[in-house]
Amino acid sequence: MPGTHSGKNGVADQGALWNRGGMKTILFDIGNVLVDFQFERLYEVHAAHSGRPIVPFSGQDLDMRDKVEKGLISDAEWVEYLNDSKGLSWAEADLVNVWADLFTRNEVGFRLFRTAIESGAAVYTLSNIAKHHMDAIEKNWPGFFDGATGLFLSYQMGVRKPHPDIYRHVLQELGVSGEDCLFVDDLPENIHAAREAGIRAEQFIPENYAAVESIMAEIV
Repeated sequence: MPGTHSGKNGVADQGALWNRGGMKTILFDIGNVLVDFQFERLYEVHAAHSGRPIVPFSGQDLDMRDKVEKGLISDAEWVEYLNDSKGLSWAEADLVNVWADLFTRNEVGFRLFRTAIESGAAVYTLSNIAKHHMDAIEKNWPGFFDGATGLFLSYQMGVRKPHPDIYRHVLQELGVSGEDCLFVDDLPENIHAAREAGIRAEQFIPENYAAVESIMAEIV
């Protein structure tokens, strides 16, 4: 049911319910679920490469970041913007290499991802992400997404979470109901929006790893 939260008293009941209903689809976020990163480290890299102080993204920077993650501008245009605004002299390859250095694999999330794939479940990603992020992940771990049923990526969809359209698009594309999906994401606003769309959703943060693992163990 939409809006259901996991908890020590509710995990087993939810898992049993999902088994009886025949879980159809599992959706994984990528950032801070399958791979970890911290934006603070990106700001440090900008400063180190430019010789300028460490400065977080401005509102305009975030708007441009959202555009590249929605495919409204290309990676080349994003690099050009970063070079102009941050005093950098990067090429697209530098952007990929920087993110390859920033990403580390989340061993818990990746294990759940592989276990779900190997179980024969329909497994997808649903992520706010740009092409250079995907290139960086493949650079670090070739075949990282092998075996997944499909990838829902914001830069290919033209919309980012938590906009309701992204969840509606996924359900329509897959031809499934929200009750037949489990969505795992680290951000509360994305979890809330998914539940509003009728999707079963669990927040993937360290203090909730055990609950998510228990739920996954019941359904795969």
